[in-house]
Amino acid sequence: MKSKYLYIIIIAAIILIIFWIAAVQFVKPANREIEEQELLKQTFSYKDKTPGGCYAMFKAMSGLFYYEMKPQVVTKPFTRTFTKDATLSATNYNLYMLVADKLYTSEEDAKNMIKFASAGNQLFIATNHPDSFLTNLLHIDVDNEGFFQFAVNAEQHFVNKNLAPDTAFMRAGIKGGSYLTRMDTSRTTILGTDAFNRPNFIRVTVDEGAVFLLLQPSVLTNYFLMKERNMVALERLLSYTNLYTDHVYWDEFYKYQHYRQSSDFSEWQVLMRYPAMRWALFLAVLLLLIYILFESKRRQRVIPEKNILVNNSLEFVDALGQLYYQQHNNKNLAYKIILQWQEFIRSKYYLNTNVMDAAFANALSRKAVMPLEHVNSILGDIQAIQLSDMNLSDEDLQIFYKKIQAFYINTK
Repeated sequence: MKSKYLYIIIIAAIILIIFWIAAVQFVKPANREIEEQELLKQTFSYKDKTPGGCYAMFKAMSGLFYYEMKPQVVTKPFTRTFTKDATLSATNYNLYMLVADKLYTSEEDAKNMIKFASAGNQLFIATNHPDSFLTNLLHIDVDNEGFFQFAVNAEQHFVNKNLAPDTAFMRAGIKGGSYLTRMDTSRTTILGTDAFNRPNFIRVTVDEGAVFLLLQPSVLTNYFLMKERNMVALERLLSYTNLYTDHVYWDEFYKYQHYRQSSDFSEWQVLMRYPAMRWALFLAVLLLLIYILFESKRRQRVIPEKNILVNNSLEFVDALGQLYYQQHNNKNLAYKIILQWQEFIRSKYYLNTNVMDAAFANALSRKAVMPLEHVNSILGDIQAIQLSDMNLSDEDLQIFYKKIQAFYINTK
């Protein structure tokens, strides 16, 4: 019975070992494929910690100069920074670092880069494919292995014998770079070569400054520098620059450009160069269009137009007057005219109409700027109407009404 359990345990263990070996063999190619894909993605970004980023280089650079300064990140074209930044254009001990797979510049940017170096500054460019504007100004020609770059390991040699024995650094798995086929030997110094002894790292003297061109940017990636003592290669590369540099600039603009830039720069270029930002803008515009499409439809029924209210008070007074006049109740109509006139005197001139004597007549004549005779005539008619027991004739009512209307028209 015990031997039976022993056989079962042994068979189960063998099956588990077989499954484990198969799993390892299956995972290894998958991991290797993922790793190879990661190596091909070289962003050269100072924030990127993946194999193709330059995070390790950016962090190590501050300790390679005398003042241990942190590089200043630039996200705009060189011309814009060169014209706006007084420190970059005024001083002559600056270092501008530019790392990109393919370098696309405008003609104006290339000229300003040379102008920057001529003032005593140093321009360090690491790229596989420099722009023709820049190569023409430096009087050099560049070639590469084309598709076969992936068959060549990244390898960097230094020709300076004083750097021995650490004169060669390499890392398998990432593509090789380009090399120079023509240069102006009167002002160009070869500082490094590739695996086939072809110049790929040079210094071009430009008046009081220099332009450094490294045609193997892969040696600046995290994957290359983090192998064994390959960080020494970065020290060797930057040892040719000025140790007492005042300011170090790190370019984060050109590595994201996929075509030659014009001289005009827009802030949208900075936003549109990031895929995530491009999709965010496109989605925002799409959502805005959808919102306009659906919200433009009227939700509430059409409100009918209302007629403007008409002031019918004058018509009412006229109708009321016509009613009294038709009934020949002239005295009652005269009383209504008197009451309306007294209300007018009280509201406009603030006079008491309970006692309409000589003092009242003088005050009303002065405030209304009316002749005293006209005021006394109205007051006399009012007194006669109030004291009379007989009804007024139509002629007397018309005379009294005209006096009151003349008072309304001529008063101030």
